[in-house]
Formats: sequence, C-alpha cells, structure tokens
Amino acid sequence: MQANKKLSQTAAHSRLTIAHTVVAVICLCLGTCFSAASNPETASVIPRPVSAEYSEGFFTITPATRVIAKDKAATEALKLIDTLAPAMGFRLELVTCSEPQDRFIKFELSDKLPQIGDEGYMLDVTAKSIIIRANQPAGFFYGIQTLRQLLPVSAFSKTKAKGVTWKVPCVNITDHPRFKWRGLLVDPARHFIPKSALLRFIDAMALHKLNSLQIHLTDDQGWRVEIKKYPKLTEVGAWRDETLTGHLHNGPLRFDGRRHGGFYTQKDIREIVRYASARHINIVPEIEMPGHARAAISSYPHLGVFPAKQKDIKVWTRWGVCEHIFAPRPHTIVFLQDVLAEVMQVFPSEYIHIGGDEAVKNHWKASEEIQALIRAKHLKDEAGLQSWFIKQMDSFLAKHGRRLVGWDDILQGGLAPGAVVMSWRGEAGGIASANAGHDVVMAPTSHTYFDYYQGLANKEPLAIGGYLPLERVYQYDPVPNAIDPDKVSHVLGVQGQLWSEYIPNPQHLEYMAYPRAAALAEVGWSPKSSKDYDDFLNRLRHHTKRLQAMEIHYRSLD
Repeated sequence: MQANKKLSQTAAHSRLTIAHTVVAVICLCLGTCFSAASNPETASVIPRPVSAEYSEGFFTITPATRVIAKDKAATEALKLIDTLAPAMGFRLELVTCSEPQDRFIKFELSDKLPQIGDEGYMLDVTAKSIIIRANQPAGFFYGIQTLRQLLPVSAFSKTKAKGVTWKVPCVNITDHPRFKWRGLLVDPARHFIPKSALLRFIDAMALHKLNSLQIHLTDDQGWRVEIKKYPKLTEVGAWRDETLTGHLHNGPLRFDGRRHGGFYTQKDIREIVRYASARHINIVPEIEMPGHARAAISSYPHLGVFPAKQKDIKVWTRWGVCEHIFAPRPHTIVFLQDVLAEVMQVFPSEYIHIGGDEAVKNHWKASEEIQALIRAKHLKDEAGLQSWFIKQMDSFLAKHGRRLVGWDDILQGGLAPGAVVMSWRGEAGGIASANAGHDVVMAPTSHTYFDYYQGLANKEPLAIGGYLPLERVYQYDPVPNAIDPDKVSHVLGVQGQLWSEYIPNPQHLEYMAYPRAAALAEVGWSPKSSKDYDDFLNRLRHHTKRLQAMEIHYRSLD
C-alpha cells in the first residue's frame, strides 16, 4: 500500500513536473517569437539561419569594445571593423590577447565543428560578449554578415549615423549552407558593366551569402576580356556600332545609333578577382564556344567556317541567336586553347565555363570541309562534332587542373567526362546528368532567369520577355524528385541569370536582381524544411531598408 502511494505521489509529481515544463517551454517559445516579431532586427536575417534561439537582452557595441582574433581569424575580424567604421564613426580595436574584462567580440577558429562545414559558423551573443566560431575563414565572414543584419539598419550607411545605439539582440545561432554553389550570372558581353559597378554588385552578393559570380565575357555583341596574344579581340570585338532598342518581332527594328563597348584589362580582372575572393566569392569566367562567336570572328575572320565571306562582318548590333560559329579546324582549337590559357592566368577558379549553348550549325552543315571532318572522325552528325569540340576543351582544362562547365546543350552528342552541366532548358538536362554521375548546377529559365519581367509587362521596364515573380523564385527546389537519392550530392547548387540584352546600365542590373536574388540566396543557403514565403516576406520588408542604406536599387515589393 505504501509502495503504491509512493508510486502514486511520484506519478503525480512527474505529471506536475511535465506540466510545468510544457508551460515553461510554451512561454519560452512565445517569448522568443514575441521578441523576434516585435524587434525587426531579430526577425529579418536573410538568408534564414539553420537555427536561431533568441533571448532577452542586448550586447551594445561602443568605442571601448575590443575585437579579439588572431591568425586567419584576424583577417576576417578586420573586415568586420572596416565594414562598421563608416556608419559608427569609430574603429574597433583588434587585439590578440586573452579576453578583456569589459565587453568584447571574439573570433574563435576551430576544426572541431564538423556539423557546420567550411562555410558554417556559430554566433553566440550575450549581454557581455559576441563570439563567432568557425572552421574556416569563410565561416567567419558569413557570421559577420549575419551580425551586420542583427544591428540597426543604420549600420549599412556609408556615412556616420547620429544618435544610434549599436545594439545586437542576444541570440545563439548555428548556421551553414545547404549547397556549395550559390550563384548569379552577369552579362557584360551585351551591355558592358564598368569595374566599379561589378565591385558594388559583389558587395551586395556577399551580404546575402552568395558565393559564385559567373561573368559572361564573350558573345556575338562583344568580347570583354583582354587577351594579349590576340589584341584584335578587344580592339575590334569589344565595340559595336549601335544597339537594338526594342524587341525583334515588334514592328520595324530600331537602333540607338550609338557606339557601345568596353572591356576588362587583365589588370582589371585581377583586381575584380581579389575583391571577390576577399568576400569569399568565386569568379567563374565564361568564354562562349562554338556558337555565340561573331565578335571573335569579326576580329579574326579565319576562325569562321567561311573566312572569305566573313572578312567584313562586324560585331552584331541586334539580339537573338546568331548563325556565326567557330570552325573546328586545328588552328581554331589552338586559338581557343590559347585564350583559355590566358583566362586561367587571371582567373584562379576551378571552374571555367565554355558556354556551349545555342550553337547554330547551319554553317557546319553547308560546308563540305566540315562534313568531311565529321566523316573522318567517324562522328554521327553535327551534334557529335560539337561534343568532340567540347571534349578538346575539357581535356585541355583538366590537364591544367580545372573543370569545364557548360550549359546543358553540351549533352548533345555525348558529355565530356569531367564536365559540369548547368541546366537552363528546364531541369531535364540536370536530372539526366546527375543520375549519370555528373555534377550539375540548376539554372532553369522557369525559376532563375532574372532578365524576365518581375510584374506585368506594361508596368515594368522593357525586358526580354517571360515572367518570374519573387514568389516563384523563392519556391524553387534545386533537387528535383527525379534525381536518384544516391545522386543528390551531384547537385552543386543553384544560379540566377541576369542576361543583359535589356539591362543597359548598373542601376537596372540591381533592379532586376533584387529582391529576387535575396530569395534565391535563401533557396541556396537555408534548409528546405524551414522555407516559408510569408515569413520571408516579413523579413524582406525590413531587409529592403538595408538595401536602401547601401544605395542598392531594387524593385519595390508588391
């Protein structure tokens, strides 16, 4: 009886304890949610962290705050100091000694946090300290981006903000990316982007933890990178006489009558690469082949299929798909490999993009020389010849320790062994490539083409066409169900495209990128299970104030 009574009391006590615990948990959750919801700074981090637990209180940054870091961590700590100084009006002091008695910000380098990988971080903010832990410098950098977003919006000002208390809410964050490739593409080949604008664009990417910038350097309308061995590529190929101003099929063609052009010297490229690297962004150069070749052929006509007929062609002034294509002769292969050799000298990227898309093969079909080449190499057709062509570049790049990337058109005729496929014509190419064991980057027109309209065409600036609203970008999942579970690791990530036929200047580039790039950043970084569009919009409404402070042009929310 006594035993039963004791058992009954124990059970009752347990029920009471459980009830108290449940109430405590509910209160804690409500308190956390209320704290996050009532204070925009605690609720608007983009991309959304994997885990964030907020608590009461703040850490306040003052001129007396010390930053503790050494070795690799010190380099990243200085970036935080440099970033905060303009708005705060003072520079925090970097020290390498042990923790001071007053409040401090500390960077702790560790190799014992395998759960967060090379780009992850842990951010612990209390009333007395801010501690950022990471395995690698990139993790510190991304922790800094989150810390910046926890500060008042004025922290993003380029000039001293007055009357601001630099408070950071108490929070414990564990964060790491879902995908290793989180990218955007810009297209200076159609409308040249000045170096200063590219650097500014990189800054905006860094805030959103995007880590890959593909630069489309060559096309029919312009060649934008200096190649010392072939100076005519920029002397001739970097300039066009005028530019189409409307759509191809809307009545008579209209041109602006103004010469357009520009290019990046190799010195420029090295500066851009260094700037991006300091922000943990990899620059992926794209040199188009075998199609989209008119600017190169206008510079060196012998590269075309019919040199005698092509000796007087000029850089193309209209949009669309041009029929001029490189002739796959031995000297053309040598030319393009020479170009890639100089590209590799200034771009340290493991990945080198060779395009491979929209290669119109009418000239190959019409040339008896090229047809004889197809027969001599025992190829089935022109698609087989393109595959042979791409494999020459794949072998060359592999020999130099690089990896070829191409649009999914390179699947025609058989894929080169080491190639990475960028799936743009829907997801089918990416699915087939991943299931065959090839790495892929998902970049379908349906969800990632930021040159498409963001709203009703009659209320938006002229665009190439299509319709891609913010919500559709956010809802994208880069891992289609058709990819076999054991092949999912071949999906490197996702990339948004900003083709610039109708993006004539840097301000318009930013307008077309944001806020859609912020949505894509969350697609690439945050867990699929945490995605919530309404929650994203709530955070984005506050986040746009940061874009304003950075003077980033963006499309207003509907």
